[in-house]
Amino acid sequence: MVGQTPELSERSRSDAPPERRRGLSSSHVCAQRGTNMKQPRIGGLDALRGLAALAVFICHAAAYWGGLGLPRLVSSATQVGAHGVDVFIVLSGFVLTLPLVARGRSLNVGQFYGRRMWRILPAYWTALAIAAVLALGPAWDLVVAERASVRDLLLHVFAIQTVFPSNLGAINGSLWSVSLEILLYLLFPLLIVLLHRVGGTVLVLAAIALSFSTWWVGSQLSSGNAVDAFFSSSHTLPIRLVQFVMGMVLAMVLMRPGSTALDPTHRNRTLAMLAAGATTLAAVAASTLDVPPGINLTLWGICGAALVWLFALFAQSPVVRTLDKAGTRSYSFYLMHQPIVLLMWPIIAVLPGNPVVVLLYGGVVALVIVSCAAEALYRLVERPSHRYAVRRFPHVVRRADEPVPHP
Repeated sequence: MVGQTPELSERSRSDAPPERRRGLSSSHVCAQRGTNMKQPRIGGLDALRGLAALAVFICHAAAYWGGLGLPRLVSSATQVGAHGVDVFIVLSGFVLTLPLVARGRSLNVGQFYGRRMWRILPAYWTALAIAAVLALGPAWDLVVAERASVRDLLLHVFAIQTVFPSNLGAINGSLWSVSLEILLYLLFPLLIVLLHRVGGTVLVLAAIALSFSTWWVGSQLSSGNAVDAFFSSSHTLPIRLVQFVMGMVLAMVLMRPGSTALDPTHRNRTLAMLAAGATTLAAVAASTLDVPPGINLTLWGICGAALVWLFALFAQSPVVRTLDKAGTRSYSFYLMHQPIVLLMWPIIAVLPGNPVVVLLYGGVVALVIVSCAAEALYRLVERPSHRYAVRRFPHVVRRADEPVPHP
């Protein structure tokens, strides 16, 4: 989400109100004071989301163009990009919780569901329709391992493919994270209640326990049926919930009254860089060592939270502000990238040269094509549906002094 507060000089920052010294937008001030104005917005988040989407793109390009014969080190390094999805999940929990941090605010569940569905589904269904034509058509073998079925299509239309993990790659494998996000949205009202009642520490520990329990149950099952697939998969809600919850708790910690964690001071920035660096190294090491998913996903959740804090502190830097603008297209980019990367393989396969060099210039061409497709999807579908969602469902957050509407 893009912050609009201009950067202040050190002298003017010291003379400014506390909220301005923190480099936050006026909407954050409104949230703390409980006024009926815009919801809190923190800069840098779209930049992080865009980089996470780019990391996933690089991962998939290297994986789907594996026939190039890439060196093992290059292949292993690019696969780290798959964890960009972990950052998406942490970001979702963080952003959705932000407007609910201030005292006396509650979630209007109906408005929340309406806005979320209109925000997510139109672009998702458009991308799904394009991928389904390919996966069901005569050239299906270019994009999927087996020709998609009507059942596969229905599971994706209703966005429940993560409940049936064996169908995740049937049409467009990248869409699994959207299915997971929708399930998290459905659970979000309950999670907010729990967050306020039991506290962030208890909620995180419970989510970690659920993640480990899901992995353990899956490791004990061996019949190969749908239940086994659900518990053994690292794409399902129970094992991934911990990352979403970490984003929620991070919002509570950073935005609590009196917190100075978002002050863009040298100390805070240094701490955030150290935290992001250390947690990234730990998470990458866990992935490399093939530790149990419960540990791996928890570490990537902590890493994602550290990265959110880091990018928020550097939100006013010129580089991050530029990336913020590009990052607004990250959802459309993510939706469109996989089929395009797969369709390009027959061309990439015959290009001469060193495999790494082919990956680089082929990746640049693919990046341009995907970006153009994403821009079209963003302008024609995602942005209009998002604007409609805001107009149609304007009261997602309810203040304590507002009357509860009767049906």
